[in-house]
Amino acid sequence: MKQQRRVRDVDIDPEACMFMARSCLSMNLRKTERVVTRHYDSYLVSAGITAVQLPMIAIIASAEEPSFRLLSEQLDLDRSTLSRNLALLREKGIVKIGPSSGPKPGLISLTAKGRNTLRKASERWHEAHRELQKALSEKTMTEGIAFLKVLRRGARGAKGGE
Repeated sequence: MKQQRRVRDVDIDPEACMFMARSCLSMNLRKTERVVTRHYDSYLVSAGITAVQLPMIAIIASAEEPSFRLLSEQLDLDRSTLSRNLALLREKGIVKIGPSSGPKPGLISLTAKGRNTLRKASERWHEAHRELQKALSEKTMTEGIAFLKVLRRGARGAKGGE
C-alpha cells in the first residue's frame, strides 16, 4: 500500500509556524518543565513520591493549619487538580484529610508514613538540586528562579485571550 504524502495547508506559512514553535514561551516552559521534572523524579522515586507531590507534602508539613485553600494558593492549583493529587497521596497513606466542618473541607496532615516519606524525599531532593546546580551554576539557578517569579507575576497581570 502506497503511503500518501501530506499536503501542507496553503494558507499557513511554514516559516511563521516554525518561528511560533521556537519562540513560544508556553511551549518552551513546558519542555523545560518536563525535563526538570524527570530529573527530580529520577531521584525521588526511591522515596515513593514525585516532584509534583513533594511540594504538597512539604507545605502540609510546614503550615500551621494546612488546608485546601492554602495549598491551592501556594501551588497555584485549581481545587479539582489539587483534590486529585491529594486523593493519590491519601491512597498511598501519606496524607490524612480530617472531617469537614460544614462547607469547609477538613484540615490536611501528614501520616507517620508521610513524615517518613518527606524525610527520605528531602534527602533525595537535595541530591537532585545539587546536581542541577553543578550542571548550571548556583548563579544561573538563582537567576532562573527569580525570572520565573517575575514571569508568573507578569502572566497573572496580562490580559487573557478570548
